[in-house]
Amino acid sequence: MDNLAHILAQYEGRRIDFKEEVSNSFYKLLSAFANTAGGTVVLGIRDTDRTVVGFDLRNNALKKLSDSISTRLGIHPVIETHEIEGRTVLTVIVGRGCAPVAYDGRYYTRVGDTTREMSPDELREYFQQSIEWDGITGTYSLEEIDEGTVRHFLALARQAGRLAAINPDEPVETILRRLGLIRDGRIINGAIVLFGKDPQQYFPNSILRIGRFRRADIITGDHELRGNLFSQFDEAERVIKNYISVRYDISDEAMQGSFQRKEVWEYPLSAIREALLNALIHRDYLNNTVQTQIKIFDDQTRFHNPGCLPEGITVEIILREHYSHHRNPKIADIFYRAGLVERYGSGIERIIKALEAVSLPSPEIISTPLGFTLVMRKDPFTKEFMQTLGLNERQLAAVSFLKEHDTITNNQYQRLNAIAARTALNDLNDLVDKHILERRGRSKRDTHYVLAPLRNSP
Repeated sequence: MDNLAHILAQYEGRRIDFKEEVSNSFYKLLSAFANTAGGTVVLGIRDTDRTVVGFDLRNNALKKLSDSISTRLGIHPVIETHEIEGRTVLTVIVGRGCAPVAYDGRYYTRVGDTTREMSPDELREYFQQSIEWDGITGTYSLEEIDEGTVRHFLALARQAGRLAAINPDEPVETILRRLGLIRDGRIINGAIVLFGKDPQQYFPNSILRIGRFRRADIITGDHELRGNLFSQFDEAERVIKNYISVRYDISDEAMQGSFQRKEVWEYPLSAIREALLNALIHRDYLNNTVQTQIKIFDDQTRFHNPGCLPEGITVEIILREHYSHHRNPKIADIFYRAGLVERYGSGIERIIKALEAVSLPSPEIISTPLGFTLVMRKDPFTKEFMQTLGLNERQLAAVSFLKEHDTITNNQYQRLNAIAARTALNDLNDLVDKHILERRGRSKRDTHYVLAPLRNSP
């Protein structure tokens, strides 16, 4: 009682707070205490004027409260009862957690006497000091795991020869344990996003958005894909195929050994799958403000993931050294075992090779504080892109002419822009130097220019 009297004499602060009743703010407060320095909640005290309203202990309320905290937060605070002014109040004492503690999929912190949700940067720093996000345990039950998805994964893994040790007829709980998706008897976050029936119940940002755009401000199609990662992967491929064009090759060479015509997609499907998997696996689940997005335009497709590269790692390092960083190692391991990805960070290299094999430009890779973006272009020579190279209006007009006529001469360039031969020659030489055009012809008389064969950006 002496300790309680001391607590009641305190103002609310970083480690002390008062709650009149159990509510969402009570659970958020416990999460915040566990994620900072611990603290004490006095339950049954009105925080505005310290009036003792009491806590009703009838109907086994104390046990129900303890069970509710354990179920919702996965922690076990010390709960003590006290009598004040003829009423019962509780002190709920929470220690600092060994791992981040979430309430309804969100993480809270204590700043002074205020409880607020952690920012993505705060969460990232917190997890770096403890454990990866996908390895954190939660208050999940086996009923939330979709058995059909688990069995589908096992079939893929056995076909890939990467999971022969697991009997496919074993119970789901046993399979999850063998895969490392249950830790200390509790299901981890990674298991829910991989195999859960409704991951968005806990992680509202685990949604994949796919849009079809005519322009940045004109959307002709919009899909919001929910469910677990395996269902998102399958559905996303179907949606993307619906938005990109395909032609059919019925030549003798294409149909050799088969009577089936050959599908030729405007982007190689292997590159699309690799970029899609990269976006799903390396998604930043700590960022609740931005979803993973795929934007399909007439001339390009953009894969955006709010996950940033680790400090000190650049795009150049990834391309040069095949650096492999797994923000979510458990998720990456499961997709590897399913035969859908390879190890050692070779995904970007495979995308580049797949695009080059069909004479498409290498992808543009952009890393900013806002996230990681990979851009596939059907034609890099858009007006906006060429303007970034410093091309003038005459040169832009020539590239447009070449897209329609395949070749251009100095005389044609002069007539197109109403300029002198010397100016035309200077412009054309500049386009050659920037690897946009290639000079052809054996003599001055038959010299002409074509777009560079691979159409890669300089």
